[in-house]
This record gives sequence, C-alpha cells and structure tokens, in this order.
Amino acid sequence: MRWAVIGTGQIVRDRFLPALEKIMDAKLSSIVTTNPEKARDLAEKYGAKIYDRIEDLRDVDVVYIATPNKFHKEQTIKCAEKGIHVLCEKPMAMNVEEAEEMINACEKNKVILGIANMGRFNPFNIGAKSLLEDDIVGKLGIIKASFSFVNLNRDKWRYDPELAGGGAIMDIGVHVINTLHFFRPKNKIIEITAINENYEYKVEQNATALAKFDDGVLVLMDASYDTSLSVSFEIRGRDGILYVLDTLYQEYDGKVILRKGNNYTFYTFYGENQYVAEIKDMESAIINGREPKTSGLEGLKDMKVISAWYDSALKKKLVEIYY
Repeated sequence: MRWAVIGTGQIVRDRFLPALEKIMDAKLSSIVTTNPEKARDLAEKYGAKIYDRIEDLRDVDVVYIATPNKFHKEQTIKCAEKGIHVLCEKPMAMNVEEAEEMINACEKNKVILGIANMGRFNPFNIGAKSLLEDDIVGKLGIIKASFSFVNLNRDKWRYDPELAGGGAIMDIGVHVINTLHFFRPKNKIIEITAINENYEYKVEQNATALAKFDDGVLVLMDASYDTSLSVSFEIRGRDGILYVLDTLYQEYDGKVILRKGNNYTFYTFYGENQYVAEIKDMESAIINGREPKTSGLEGLKDMKVISAWYDSALKKKLVEIYY
C-alpha cells in the first residue's frame, strides 16, 4: 500500500516509518512538508517524492498526518476530497465541531478515517481488556487513571494554545480517555467535573477530573506535564483490583497485576510492535471496507470528553456529556 506522511517530526522518524518498514508491501511514496530541506534525508532513504501541498499528491492510497493539532481538520478534509484514506495523529482535532467535520468529509468521500491511538494495540492493554471482559474483578465501582511526565520541551508547539488547543489533556489525557473507552466499549462517560492548573504557562500543566460512566462507575483521572513519569490504571471491583501500568509509552512496555485480598497475580502478554499493529489494522480496514479499531467515531467520543473537561474547569461546575 502506498503511504504518504504529512510532517517529518520525531513521531514520524522514530516510530511510524520504522514500523512501516516492517510491513510487507507497504511503502512510503510521498512526503508533504512546508520545509523540504528537512525531508531530504527521508526522501532519499525511502525513495519518496516531496510535495509542499496536499493538492499535488499523486499515487497515494493512505496518508499519515503527524502535524500540530491545529492542522488536522484541514489536512484530513483535503486528503478526503482527493480520495485518500487518513490515519491522523491524536487528538484528532482542536474541538468536537472539527472532529465532526472530519468524519463527515471522510464519509462523503468514501474514505476511511483512523486516529493514531497506538495504546489500543499494546498487548498489555489488550490482555487487560480481556480479563475485564471475563469479569475478573467483579462489579466495577471506581477507576483511577493517570498519565504524567515532566515535559522539558516548553518552547515547542505543544505549549502554544493556537497550535495545540491545550496542554497535558490534549497531549496525554486523550490517551487516558481513549484507553478507558477501550476497556469499557459498551459504556460512555456522561458527566465530568474538573480542576486544571496552568502555573505560568498558557496551557494546563496539571489537570484532574472526576467523571461518571452511564452505569454509575466513577473515574478519577489526571494528566500532568509536570510530575514524574507514570501511566497507571487502577480498576476496582467488588472481587478485586486490576492494575494496568506503563502501557501508553512510545516504547513497548506494560504490567498487569491482579490483586484479590492479599494475593497478587502478575500477567504477561505478548504481541507485535504497537505501531506495526496500528498500521496493519488501518490497511486491513481499507482493504475490507470496515472501520479501523481506532476510528474517527472513537476519536469523536474522546473529543467530547476532552471538551467537557476543559469546559468544567473553566466554568467551575459539573458538565454533562451528550452523544
């Protein structure tokens, strides 16, 4: 399958393209960038053509969009109008309205829209979901969910609200929300109350929220640009607690631990590289005319929770979420 990339940043160079190399019959054919010089090495390595406009793309089946969040909507719609399928980095858009426009444009032009939530393909997340489906902790009551790291790149685009749309919530909080939706696909988050703290920055550094699923399960979640590296899900039921740790890093990692009383069971799950699996799923969706596992509709659900999180913190009140 012939791929194009829009953007040439770290995620493209260090994650996506090395994964693409491992997939038989997948090829990088084109690169779209406003700075061609920065793409020369990639063009030479992969035999790809460089374009400075999406409108000029030729002989491309699917595009991977890895640009600042501000550009996702426009670039997705332009690709859709050319009949090119889209795998777009998360968060899919700046807000709910943009996400809906992207979905509508792809549906209108009969192209597949996927959102690059690679955590969905981490074998430890997949294994944890299977355990939860087996009702291993009994009736759920409370979930704690966190993603944090100390972001030292505070002069980059992610600290510009015009380009990023927000801070820790948009960048890593979206992974927390998407994983919660993955673990509980039959349920929706219907209300949220939140507090964010920017410190002296234009985007939030630390963000916390209390949310409720439609079956009454409560979720305490947070995202932080200013505390030690951690990914953790503590899923508490009447019969036990399932801990899912370290499953959203770019490097493959994970730990799944079941606690029942004072007894602990450690699980190990195996699978392929999450970026490879993500690309394979996107190609399969295109070939078979189905939604990818990380579809635009899934991304829209995430955006509705994100928007409500910001709205609640701004208004200092509980916000209901409608689907």
